[in-house]
Amino acid sequence: MELIGRILDGRYEIIEKVGEGGMACVYKARDNILNRYVAVKILKDEFSKDEVFVKRFRAEAQSAASLIHPNIVSVFDVGEDKGISYIVMELLESKTLKDYIESKGPLSSEITLKIAAQIASALEAAHKAHVVHRDIKPQNIILNQNLVAKVADFGIAKVANTTSATITSFGKTMGSVHYFSPEHAKGGYTDAKSDLYSLGVVMYEMATGKLPFDAESAVSVALKHIQEMPVEPKEVNPNVSEPLNEIIMKAMEKSTATRYQTATQMLTDISIALAKPSNSVIPRSGSSIGAGSTQVIPVLNDIDEENAVPNIRTRQTSSRTAYSIPQSRESKVEEIEEVSSKEEDKKDLAKKKKIIIASILCVIIVVGLVFGYFIRKIVNNGKDEEVEIPYVIGKNIDDIRAEYEKLGYTITQTSAEYNTEYEEGQIITQKPEAGTKTTEKRISVEVSKGTKLVKVSNIEGKDIKVAKYELENTQGFIVEQEQEVSDTVAAGIVISQEYKDVERPYGSVIKVKVSSGDGKPEVVVPSVVGKTINEAKSTLESKKLKVEIEYGEDEYKLNGTVLSQSYPTNSVLKEGDLIKLTVNRRLVNKTVTVGGIPEGTKQNEIAVRVSVDGGALNNTTFKYDSEKNQITFTINGYEKLSYNILVNDSLIKSGEENF
Repeated sequence: MELIGRILDGRYEIIEKVGEGGMACVYKARDNILNRYVAVKILKDEFSKDEVFVKRFRAEAQSAASLIHPNIVSVFDVGEDKGISYIVMELLESKTLKDYIESKGPLSSEITLKIAAQIASALEAAHKAHVVHRDIKPQNIILNQNLVAKVADFGIAKVANTTSATITSFGKTMGSVHYFSPEHAKGGYTDAKSDLYSLGVVMYEMATGKLPFDAESAVSVALKHIQEMPVEPKEVNPNVSEPLNEIIMKAMEKSTATRYQTATQMLTDISIALAKPSNSVIPRSGSSIGAGSTQVIPVLNDIDEENAVPNIRTRQTSSRTAYSIPQSRESKVEEIEEVSSKEEDKKDLAKKKKIIIASILCVIIVVGLVFGYFIRKIVNNGKDEEVEIPYVIGKNIDDIRAEYEKLGYTITQTSAEYNTEYEEGQIITQKPEAGTKTTEKRISVEVSKGTKLVKVSNIEGKDIKVAKYELENTQGFIVEQEQEVSDTVAAGIVISQEYKDVERPYGSVIKVKVSSGDGKPEVVVPSVVGKTINEAKSTLESKKLKVEIEYGEDEYKLNGTVLSQSYPTNSVLKEGDLIKLTVNRRLVNKTVTVGGIPEGTKQNEIAVRVSVDGGALNNTTFKYDSEKNQITFTINGYEKLSYNILVNDSLIKSGEENF
C-alpha cells in the first residue's frame, strides 16, 4: 500500500519512510494541526487485518502513551484510519545505540554505565506505570550527540497486572532473540525482571562489542539463554571495570530470584559503580577448602620401633630396596651420642658469632650518632636551634618562598586543588601546623588553583536520579531538592532549577524543584469482579475513581456481571484515576407469550411493539393463537425488553421481561 503523501485522519501527512521492523513501518510525517514533524508507526497489513491483535495493540500503545519521562520516546497519539492502525511519536533524527556500538566498538566502562543509567531510569518509570517493554535492545535505544538515551518502541509492550493476554501470545514469541530473558525464550511469564535481563545483555554488548550468545539459528540462541552461562565481560574485554562486570552478571542471572528485582536496585549499583569504579559493587562469595583443594600437610617421621633409630628409606633402584644394615644396639647409641655432642658444639659456636656481630653493629650505630651530633653542632655554631613554624595559610606561595627561604626554610608544594575560599596561588593547608616547635625548617603546603567554573547543564524535565548524577557526579555541584506539587509533571521529574546553561563555581549549590506528583490521595483498588455493573460502579466511584465500561462475552455468566478489571485487587492508584471494567454482554434469544387477547380479535387488528435494552418501540412479528387468545413473539437482546400489545390501535396490555 502506497502511503507517501497520504493524510491520516485529516492531520498527519506522510512524507517519507524512515524505518521498518517486524510488525510495522515508521514514516516521517507532518502534524498539520500543531505544525511539527512527527514519527508515525503503521502496522503492516498482515497484523492490521487481525481485529483482536489491533485492539490489543491500540490498548497497549495507549498505555505506553501515558509514560512521560526524559529517557522515553514520547507517544502523542494512537488511531485508525480506514483500516490503517498507527501510533504517532516524537521524531528523533539520531543514531541508535546499535549504530553507535558498531561504529565505536567496545565502549568504556564509564560510558556504558552512563547510558545504562538512563535506560534503567526509563524502565523504572515504565515499570511503576505497570508497563513492561519486552523488547529492550540497542536498536530500540536512540542516542543524540550528547549521548542522551531514549527508549523507543513499546510496540510489543505488556501492561503488567492485567488478566488479558498480550499481543505476543498469538502463536509465536515476538522480540529479538539475542536479547531474550530465559523465561521469554521459554515462552513463559515475563515481567519487569525480564527487561532488566535484556538490559544486562545490552550492557554486555556495549562493554565488549559482542553479544553474549550467538548461533546459526534463533532456536539455538534461545537455548543458550536458557542453558548456558555467558563468558564474563572482563574476560572478553580486560578493560571492563570490576563493578560493571558484576552488574552485568547479576542482571543476566538465569533465575529471576537472584537477578535484579527492580530497575531502582540496578540504578543504585550503577551509581555506586560510577562513583567508585575501582570497587566491587556486588561482593562475590568467598572460597573454602574442600575436596580437591590444595592443602599443606605436615610431614611425619617414620620411626623404627624395634631399634629406636630413624629408618632411612631410599628410593627403589631395582626389585630390591637399599637400606642401612643395623649394627649392635650399643654401637648405635654411641654413634648417636657422638653426633649429638658435635651438633651442640656447632650451635654454641654459632651463638657466640651472632653475639659478637650484634655487639659490633651496636658500637657502629652509637659512634655514628655521636659523630652526627657533633657535625650538626659545628654546622649550627655549636648548638641545635629550635624554631616555631609560622602561619602561612592564605598567603601567596611565591611570596612565602621568597620571604622564608632567606631565613633557611624549605617550602615544598605537595599538591594544588580548586578552592572557592582561596584565590589562585594562595596556600590552603600547611604541615607542620603553625606554632609547632621543631629544629627542622621544612613546611609542606597545598596551594589553591582558584575557583573552577563549570557550565550548569539544563536538567529540567529529567528524572531527579539522572539529574543528580549529571550535576553532582559529572560536574561537581551539590544539588538541593525542594518538592513541589504539580498536575502536569510526573513525580520525581525536575520542574525547574536555580541556574542552567551558565557557569558556576565547582562545588557550589544548585537548587532544584522536583515534582511530588499531583498531590492526590492514594486509593487501594478493591475487587469488583463478579459484581453487577451498578454495584461495581458504585463501589469504585465511592473511592473517587473514574470508571470506563467495556464489554466481553462469557456464556456461563449473567449479563451485566463484571468479568475483569484493569487493575488487580490491592493495586495503588490515585483519586481521579481511570479503571476499566469488562462487563459480560452476550446476545440472548427470548421467546415471550402474552395472553388475554379479547375473543373474536382478528390477526390484522393486532400490533405488537417491542423495545430492547431501552431502545425505541418497534413493530415485531408475532404468532396469534385465536383459540388460546394469546400472542407469541421471539426477539434477541442483552438485558431487558418491554412490550405493548395494541388492538385496533388501542393499548390493551404491556409488560417487561429480562433476557
